[in-house]
Amino acid sequence: MARKRNRSLNRVEVNCPFCTSRLWRGCGQKHFIFSSNAEQTRELTGLTRKKAVLLHSHTATWVDRSRWIESFFCTDHGQVWIICTRNSDGQVTGETAPPRLWQQTTGTLDPSRPNPSVSEFTYRMSRRTSVQSRSD
Repeated sequence: MARKRNRSLNRVEVNCPFCTSRLWRGCGQKHFIFSSNAEQTRELTGLTRKKAVLLHSHTATWVDRSRWIESFFCTDHGQVWIICTRNSDGQVTGETAPPRLWQQTTGTLDPSRPNPSVSEFTYRMSRRTSVQSRSD
């Protein structure tokens, strides 16, 4: 008889930081956090300086597979970005992602700045609050 998978380890139960309602997973893509020097590794993981330098002696960048930024959905506030952390016992906890970590993720654009491939006119028109109707 086959064993069933334990899905409780993959469950991330996070509440919205604005209204404290439960958040639901969005697109499900994980954007892992990386560090390019030993000082960033010390800040992310809390390792000693010696261990952080040892990690970076073999590679230029180190990807932290226990922390990632993921998209969640709130019924009141829409899309919310949460930083998820997997503990040593396998449980995943989440909190709001600080803006400085967006520069240290793989494959993400900074949400505070507009997309560079979109023209300024298109960006301005998408942000209009009212639609003006023309009458001839």
